Amino acid sequence: MTTTGPIELDAGTRAWLHDEALPGERVQRAGRLLGGCNNELILLVTEADERYVLRRFRPGGDSGVPRNTCEVEAALLRRLHGRLPLPELVAADPDGAATGCPSLLYRYIRGVPLTEALADVSGPAAADLGRAVGTVLARVSAWELSGPGRFEEASLVPQPPDGRSDLRDFVEHCLAAAERRPPAAPRLSASDARTLRLLAERAAPLCAAAAADHRLVHNDFNPKNMLVGAGRDGRWEVAAVLDWELAFSGPPLTDVGNMLRFEDDYPPDYSRAFLDGYRDGGGLLPDGWRRTSEALDLFALADILTDPPDHRVFARVRAVMLRRAAAGNVSPRSVPR
Repeated sequence: MTTTGPIELDAGTRAWLHDEALPGERVQRAGRLLGGCNNELILLVTEADERYVLRRFRPGGDSGVPRNTCEVEAALLRRLHGRLPLPELVAADPDGAATGCPSLLYRYIRGVPLTEALADVSGPAAADLGRAVGTVLARVSAWELSGPGRFEEASLVPQPPDGRSDLRDFVEHCLAAAERRPPAAPRLSASDARTLRLLAERAAPLCAAAAADHRLVHNDFNPKNMLVGAGRDGRWEVAAVLDWELAFSGPPLTDVGNMLRFEDDYPPDYSRAFLDGYRDGGGLLPDGWRRTSEALDLFALADILTDPPDHRVFARVRAVMLRRAAAGNVSPRSVPR
């Protein structure tokens, strides 16, 4: 993981680190880490050469639903410690009372971002990588919860789905929110918006049929949120699954669809072995799983397309939408204006 250069921490954050989070340790230098589309990641190195990551949460979107994502992520890291490969939580300031914004601190994990590993592997190595990732996802989805819904605070009790749990309603909300964004932001054309609506109309029944499932869903399970490395036997293993702020209780095929969203960009052996590892690890791939996983992935596609982090991501996700529309013989002219 690479930093963009040294930065100065504010006085409140330094005091929190010195007095509460890392008592007895002194931070020698800090640098902003690359990545972290939605939140800020800062690498901290102490005088004893211990390394930590400070994760600072930016304000959420315009959903209007109260949800402390820092508190949720901290609770998940505590609950899942020892069960899954993930960062070891050291401290949290979930309300930002000390640091000025919700923040958590975890131990730095050495590893290669999965995005980089996928660019350099093929054949058996790609298959090893895919199987390792699929096996970890099966372990994620093995956690069954009391019911479907979002986590809104540290209890991790799923809250009943809100009014936008219907895919069609969610897409309309996203499109309406996009109209309020700055003119320079990447924007769907009218034809693209109609395509998205039609895809949602066709996918909504599949999403509704899967909605009663209530297992842990990472909800951003893709290569940018994975660190991998060589295990004791020299084969690939997952060092950490990062960024749990969007996790909820629901259908695990959401994570399958997320991982396979850019399947055409991965080595074929990776994707096949990912599914084998998921299935062999106990993950369920029922009849019609691919259509359902792509249907569930439309929630994320709609969100990204109407509030993208940058033009590159927008173009990449728009291409996925158009490919799915072409594969399903979806014509925007068939949707009323």
